[in-house]
Amino acid sequence: MNVAQCYEILELQKDASHKEIKQAYRKLSLRYHPDRNKDNDAEKKFKEITHAYQILKLEQKKSNSTHKNVEAAQTEFWKYYDKKTTDEVHFGYEAYREGLKRNFGVNVDELREVQERPVSHKMTHLLLYGGLGAIAMWIIISEILK
Repeated sequence: MNVAQCYEILELQKDASHKEIKQAYRKLSLRYHPDRNKDNDAEKKFKEITHAYQILKLEQKKSNSTHKNVEAAQTEFWKYYDKKTTDEVHFGYEAYREGLKRNFGVNVDELREVQERPVSHKMTHLLLYGGLGAIAMWIIISEILK
């Protein structure tokens, strides 16, 4: 069944919108539904109408798709965002410094930089295993007190 036959079955013009196609399908499917009509021809006509509607719906989905080539769409997407990531990022540090000086009397230039201490592996292990031990004790105590 081709598209032209589908429009004929649904009694529509070839330039019908999706809304018109849907309305025609609903109207005809109610008229020829097997539960409403006990005629054998009605069942055949209902199946024909449903098949024509499915074909037209699929055809409209194909024609409405904005990106027929997914690879090209992805390329366009990444070209746009690659341009965005290479732009310079400004955090407004000068305005921040001026705000601190004006509002709080802090001169940022006079502040000395705080140096981080190197991480102690012993302290990390103590915290990790101490926390696990505390959780284990909590579970044991909660089981005993039940």
